[in-house]
Amino acid sequence: MIYYLHILLFLGGCILGQQVLAQTPTQIVRGQVTDAASRSPIPGVNIILVDIEPLTGTTTNLDGYFIFRNVPVGRQSLRFTAIGFEPRMVTNILITSGRETVLDITMRESVIELDELEVQPEVLKERPINAMAVNSARLISMEEASRYAGGFDDPARLVSSFAGVAGSLSDNAVVIRGNAPKGVLWQMEGVGIPAPSHFANLLTLGGGGITALSSHMISDSDFYTGAFPAEYGNALSGVFDLNIRNGNNRKYQNAIRLGAIGLDAASEGPLPLSDGASYLFNYRYSTFSLITPLLPEDAGGISYQNLSYKINIPTSNSGTFSIWGIGAMDNSGQTANSNPDNWIYNQDREEVESPTGFGAAGIRHRIPLTGNTWISSTIAASGNELRYSLDRYNDDGTILYPKEYVNSSSGKLTARSVINFKVNPFHSNRTGFILSRVGYNQRIRYADNPAQPLETLNDATGSSLHYQSFTQSRFDINKITFTAGLHVQHFALTNSTSIEPRAGINYSAGRHTYSLSYGRHSQTEPVSIYFASPANRSLDLVKADHLVAGYSFMITPRLRLHSEVYYQRLFDVPVIPGTSYSLLNLELDWFIKDTFVNDGNGKNYGLDVTLERYFNDGWYGLVSGSLFDSQYQGSDGTWRNTRFNRRYTLALLGGGEWEFGGANRHRMLGFSGRLSIMGGKKISPIDHTESLERQDIVYDESQAFSLSEPPVFYADATIEYRVIRSKITSVWSLQLMNLTGYQEFYGHRLNLRKNTIEEEREMILIPNISYKIEF
Repeated sequence: MIYYLHILLFLGGCILGQQVLAQTPTQIVRGQVTDAASRSPIPGVNIILVDIEPLTGTTTNLDGYFIFRNVPVGRQSLRFTAIGFEPRMVTNILITSGRETVLDITMRESVIELDELEVQPEVLKERPINAMAVNSARLISMEEASRYAGGFDDPARLVSSFAGVAGSLSDNAVVIRGNAPKGVLWQMEGVGIPAPSHFANLLTLGGGGITALSSHMISDSDFYTGAFPAEYGNALSGVFDLNIRNGNNRKYQNAIRLGAIGLDAASEGPLPLSDGASYLFNYRYSTFSLITPLLPEDAGGISYQNLSYKINIPTSNSGTFSIWGIGAMDNSGQTANSNPDNWIYNQDREEVESPTGFGAAGIRHRIPLTGNTWISSTIAASGNELRYSLDRYNDDGTILYPKEYVNSSSGKLTARSVINFKVNPFHSNRTGFILSRVGYNQRIRYADNPAQPLETLNDATGSSLHYQSFTQSRFDINKITFTAGLHVQHFALTNSTSIEPRAGINYSAGRHTYSLSYGRHSQTEPVSIYFASPANRSLDLVKADHLVAGYSFMITPRLRLHSEVYYQRLFDVPVIPGTSYSLLNLELDWFIKDTFVNDGNGKNYGLDVTLERYFNDGWYGLVSGSLFDSQYQGSDGTWRNTRFNRRYTLALLGGGEWEFGGANRHRMLGFSGRLSIMGGKKISPIDHTESLERQDIVYDESQAFSLSEPPVFYADATIEYRVIRSKITSVWSLQLMNLTGYQEFYGHRLNLRKNTIEEEREMILIPNISYKIEF
């Protein structure tokens, strides 16, 4: 069915493409302006299109809505001003003929009495949507994820350009300030979801290979790297707070993209369910078959697909209902070679099958109680599944015996409700609860040799409750903003509770801003850990105290310097008694059968610096760097490097865009490049004697993480050519990942022919050329 829909959408685009009018392409820009604290509409806001001569303006109606007609395509900027509110600038919005531009604008009430004529609108594109955030937070844009080099339409890869964040080529796991990727909370429409990536938890726990998100679906969202507000729980290092935009409720719009790695189709438009109702969906099917020669030798057979949607239904008296969902299915594996003469490494005689998938769906209801109070409630179901089997031929290639087997699935039913109350212009409060029923089905088996049957390490099926509640307030007093809150969570499976205070203060003095924030945070472990041993079900939650101090300087209206120093103390960390093993270093290990105790500690501290030039006059740039140290203490009492202690990261990102064209065609050519430099992750020395005896790699954990992997150095580039006609927009794009040919380090492996141990390094070079049509 979906394939016929693709054909119809493509034919529709071709027909519309013939109806090109001999006039300058224009488009409608519309939206709503609301109060950032109360989310109530703001009437009478003055809005000006600042890049058009003569100046064109309008005002919002009683419901906060505005509309501009016949706006020329290309980059445009809008200025929003209203008495009693801080002015706001929204710059460099991309206007195309293929889709209307619908904006959701929030403005913050001003608590400083100034002459309205003296107030200059702020251009702070990085300021988060959540007004409760003081520092270590910034807005992420999916438009930037598709345009910036290395973004690959993936917010996780986009944020790897930010200070304090380290990424890699082979996966999109996010390492924040030396913390493991499993410490990140992914949240969509207000509720926690599994990491929205294909092949999630197959390459690393908490990350995957390629995003299942789409730039067609996700609106501006928030990203946090520490000391986040009280509404976020069950996370140690950071938060992705993702929002799905509403579909166009007045006009049908479609988009199709064909590329080297697959097909992507999106559609949106009005629904006859109510006045203002709309739908939005996106479907993607991808395969790496066309670029297999450029991938690692065991990466063949990769395919994946995902679907996401949202139905938005506003009502006259009962608030607004939205139905949303996202899901993905993946498949990968490799075939074993049965001839021992062809074996060089153990992986040559191994057969792997690893289908994975995840999904989340929910219903959200939002209703205003008064002009200053609203309630948002969500019921959602989510889950993920990983099936992994590895069979290996015996030494003479006659028997293919099972060696590793994982069947791990988990599901969560969540109810969340939040009440937001704006007491007065100086004080707003947000209070709510999150109740989740967590279900799990774990079956993990392992065998060392052909003579040994699979040993069951984990076999558990059941469910438990996870309860969270929070309250937080924001106070504005002249140039000072103060936030305070409390988060409480209880995990019934281990009967553990954590009480977590959060607080922050921000002081603005002209172009200078100073901030300080503190937060206690805690997190549960992967379910497989609790069932590796009966004693593990009495483990406490791992906890962390975050302390962050920040300083920002607006050098010019388009150039910003921002720096943060931080210290994170981790405690109650699960460790194996008498060893150096700590779950702070957990990257990917399903085959655990040990008993843990909460005797471990950790500490992360460092400096993050960002110099960013906002997009203006056709170009932008960003330089971000971090110097940090990440250490842990196992049960043996020795302080060591964590696995993720890279010591330093540096990212240079920049690009430009040129506009040109005639009466009925507007063209845009864009280029973006990124250079990433960082230290290598830490690794333990190899026990050569035991490795050769066991014919597999064995590390010396008595000297855990005392060595470093090679430093990382790679570059990405994106070239985009856009043609905007009166009814359709066409986009040619070339995204190049790792154009410098850097060989990523994967550890060590045994050469069976030479009986030696070698470094395992692979070059991942992904060129994605694509064509997209919007109509």
